[in-house]
Amino acid sequence: MKHLLLFLALFAILSGCRHVNKTDFSHEEKNSVYYWKTVFAPDSSDFAFMRKHDIGRIYLRMFDVSVDNVGTIDGNRTVPNATMRIPEKTYYILNDSLGFIEFVPVVYITLDAMKDAKGHEGQLAQNIVTRVKNMCSYNGLSNVSGLQLDCDWTTSTERSFFALCDSVRHEIRKQNLTWNLNSTIRLHQLAQKVPPVDYGVLMVYNTGDFSDPDAANSILDPKDIKPYLKYLSDYPLHLDVAYPTYSWQLLFHKRQFVGLLNGINVQDSTKFKNTKNHHTYQCLEDIPYKEMIIRKGDEIRVETSKYQDIISVKSMIEQELSNNPYSNILYHFDLRNLSKYTDDEIKKILSTSEVK
Repeated sequence: MKHLLLFLALFAILSGCRHVNKTDFSHEEKNSVYYWKTVFAPDSSDFAFMRKHDIGRIYLRMFDVSVDNVGTIDGNRTVPNATMRIPEKTYYILNDSLGFIEFVPVVYITLDAMKDAKGHEGQLAQNIVTRVKNMCSYNGLSNVSGLQLDCDWTTSTERSFFALCDSVRHEIRKQNLTWNLNSTIRLHQLAQKVPPVDYGVLMVYNTGDFSDPDAANSILDPKDIKPYLKYLSDYPLHLDVAYPTYSWQLLFHKRQFVGLLNGINVQDSTKFKNTKNHHTYQCLEDIPYKEMIIRKGDEIRVETSKYQDIISVKSMIEQELSNNPYSNILYHFDLRNLSKYTDDEIKKILSTSEVK
């Protein structure tokens, strides 16, 4: 009996410690989207979609941080790239049409940039926060709630990325900004240490290896998710969840991945034939494409974000996050892809209630 009481006391202490480690951060649950284009120019159809589906938060990609071998005058090789711009006509309607929406600027940091930033994370943090602040001010983005860092950090770059997070948080306070700090969390990162941010966005897309010629669907495959579910219920960071709504075409030459394609009509039976793998098409002749040639015999795999797969994965994740309020996010906002789903399907993806 004495040993039992000692065990129960120890269990209570350990349980209490785990509870303390869980971040207390919370923000209002809002239907959300990622906007991942280099030009932010929503039109009337976009506004109509946002209103119909009560979109309250936009994760807006601002720029990438990559490595420039030439570098800047001060020798810094980590530089901004592919900066988002807002056309003048959009600037004037932002407050009128999107005044009800909260913005979260996103900065994507390449793995090479993260490696190159080792030892000068503080300077990179200052550059990122200052640039994002200036872009928001210049483009009239006033309702900004936070800043997101998107990086596929690994064990080798973990220390540098975490140092960057600490420095960005310090820089936000230093510049008297009221932003929170959040980061993307990839599935493999769930098993690693938790980054020093206020909350994370779990990326439930690109779950497989797109360069694998035998992959069933590298965008989203429920079997790729299952091994990581065990980390969710006790993950010591508030998590929102992002689901894919995009599609792409992957080109393979002699089973080697070549690159991404867009807009190829694989249904043209004079140029392509369906293979035994029903979403893979073999090219019947050489076809010019932009600055390259798709060769006869090359294969194009067409991958989509299937609604049933999204709902299947969402149901599994909801069971693990059932006690924690969170928001669901569509990745990414493009009506060409979103139009492939019914309004009811979009509603169910965004809903945080249990899927029936």
